[in-house]
Amino acid sequence: MSVEKELRDYLHANLKELNTKSRDIDLILYFYGFGKDLWPTLEDAAIEFNVGNSEGRRSERPRQILNSKFKKSAKLSDFSQLSKFSKYLNSSPVHSFEDLKKYMGIYGVFDGTQNIVALIRLLNDLGEAKEYEIYTVDFQELTRSKYSENSEVIVGTKSRVKFLQKAYKKSKTIPGLLGIAKLQYFMEDIDLEEIDTKIVLNAIKSHSDSWFYKHDGEDYYLFESRDNTIVNSLEKIKNITSEEDLDTLAIVLENSLRRRTAPKKRNYPPKEVIKQYLLRSKHTQIKSSIVHINVEPAELTDIERAVSKYLAESDVNDYPTISEYLISLDFEKPTIDKAVFHSPLIFVDKSQGRYHYRYRLVGKSVSSSELADEYEVFRQRLIKASSDGTDGANSVTTRKEHHILSQWLFEGKEKEHCAICKKEFSVKSLVTAHKKKRKDCAENERTDPHIVMPLCVFGCDYLYEKRMIYIESGVVIRSDYPEVGYGFELSYINEIKGNNIDARWLEGGDQYFPKPNKKKQADA
Repeated sequence: MSVEKELRDYLHANLKELNTKSRDIDLILYFYGFGKDLWPTLEDAAIEFNVGNSEGRRSERPRQILNSKFKKSAKLSDFSQLSKFSKYLNSSPVHSFEDLKKYMGIYGVFDGTQNIVALIRLLNDLGEAKEYEIYTVDFQELTRSKYSENSEVIVGTKSRVKFLQKAYKKSKTIPGLLGIAKLQYFMEDIDLEEIDTKIVLNAIKSHSDSWFYKHDGEDYYLFESRDNTIVNSLEKIKNITSEEDLDTLAIVLENSLRRRTAPKKRNYPPKEVIKQYLLRSKHTQIKSSIVHINVEPAELTDIERAVSKYLAESDVNDYPTISEYLISLDFEKPTIDKAVFHSPLIFVDKSQGRYHYRYRLVGKSVSSSELADEYEVFRQRLIKASSDGTDGANSVTTRKEHHILSQWLFEGKEKEHCAICKKEFSVKSLVTAHKKKRKDCAENERTDPHIVMPLCVFGCDYLYEKRMIYIESGVVIRSDYPEVGYGFELSYINEIKGNNIDARWLEGGDQYFPKPNKKKQADA
């Protein structure tokens, strides 16, 4: 039995048979969020049911009804479903949105819309769960203006959430001097329980400035709006040029990181990770193989100005000549070595061997780039649409994002193939399916057109969404789902398992195709 039905049955059984009984029941249910509004105020209830003095404090009458008809007499033990939820809530100092949603779904806590605020308000008014509060995914206290049917929230005690706030804040500082940090470094700095890790990781990924990438089994991340050595290098480069070859720029940035020793004996990101950042950063636009840098220029140091001016106005490309010139300007050798060997402004060509390095200014060999390809056009449209973040708080922005992704897959087409069963359908029978659940995507993944693929509504979309099938190394794999009750589904799965996914739907890499959670399958 749902909490709403429990509450309604209790009120019917305990309220006196008066003319206002039906209204009072509906008012109480409405106030706790079992109506058209998820989080109504007493004033809202007064207006909705036309009670109270319209010229005075209208909230007073609903308060009297709630107190006399419910709060003074009801106790938690009167509500079996709510009691079970209270026990579950108290089993941990903090709960993720995913775990709460799963619990409410399995045990039928709601008949329709899942409204966690309703449960906490009810428990609080019954004198329970006073230490628990509701927060946004980035650990801010939830307000009515931030809450909707699709809002992701966490529920936790103040002390635990305060600890997670500190951990989240710490996560933002780690990439600073490294440029792009391994997630492992954050885990090493903060001792977190499994549930804490899950919640903080979700907060990082939900941030509108987060960037994530998996390379060789390691998760890398940064926050693009934070002070960061790679972004700072791009800002310096912008003084010299707006464009550079992708591979060259990745080499320059990797080399520039080594002008100082990495903090805490950690490692700087490899060139491949830096390259992927340039491909998927909101600060860059790709035109053919050329990176167009979209940042404001940062101030150069005296020696950076001197060496860049010298290289721009001459054909010199060897270290002795460059060094001699800088010495003539009274710069000292250690400063010169750092400004030449590990500069964000200079590409060091090492192809001829150690004693034949050649040095050139960034952008000097780049001709005017071609027009951006279709992929980059759509990526930039998604970045623009997400200027306020695509974390789900703004449903208008989310719909705009989905529209762009659908255009990416289907614009100008009447037919397309389902990525999994490979059959051709009218585009009306295909959906824009996220390879990786949207809520698990970082900002750079949400704004990557390759995050979606076309799936048919005749089975593939459902099976993939429920992770009854998944994709590994480009092949459709059957999950370890229980066979009881899934006769037709399993027959269909046997038809499509082993299918090779077309290369165009594999763009973005294996990280976009997560394997199913074994524990969740066992629970199913």
